[in-house]
Amino acid sequence: MANPQHLQLLKQGVTAWNQWREQNSDIRPDLGQVDLTGANLELYNLTNANLDQANLAGADLRNALLKDAYMAGANLYMSDLIEADLQGACLQRATLAGADLYKSNIAMADLRQANLVGTLLRRVSLVEATLAYANLTRANLFQANLHLADLKGAILQEAILESASLIEANFEHAVLIAAKMSKANARRANFKGANLYKAEMDGMDLRDAILDKA
Repeated sequence: MANPQHLQLLKQGVTAWNQWREQNSDIRPDLGQVDLTGANLELYNLTNANLDQANLAGADLRNALLKDAYMAGANLYMSDLIEADLQGACLQRATLAGADLYKSNIAMADLRQANLVGTLLRRVSLVEATLAYANLTRANLFQANLHLADLKGAILQEAILESASLIEANFEHAVLIAAKMSKANARRANFKGANLYKAEMDGMDLRDAILDKA
């Protein structure tokens, strides 16, 4: 459960909250299981905060700092995370369906088994992120950077990966049925056992890619 004092501070506004964070950098905010549906959290410093199973559906988190935040099982359905910093965040089993993460930094984040159905991930950085067994059906990853990302067993049916960087990414046993991958750079990527039925792959760079049983 959330720390009542931390929640009260959060509700005082971004200036008061960020000032408190700056003055108390040794304190980890505990906002676990809090209900912040539709909250305005733009520019909030939530670095390393505990947001375990928090309800942030429809929340405004544009340019928010969520680096290393613990958000396992959090509900971020239809939230606005444009240009947010989620580097290293834990988002295991989190729901981000319909959320907008345009140009956000999700590098090295843990998104295992996350729900990313229809999520807007255009031009995001997912470098070294873990998305194993995540559901990215119809997600838009146009020009996203997935260098060294792990998407083992992920579902990317009808996902848009056009002009994305997939260099050395792991798509082992991933489902890429009808995915749009035109002009993506997939050099040295691993597609072993992946389902590429009806995937659009025109102009892809597949040099040294592994396509065994794909």
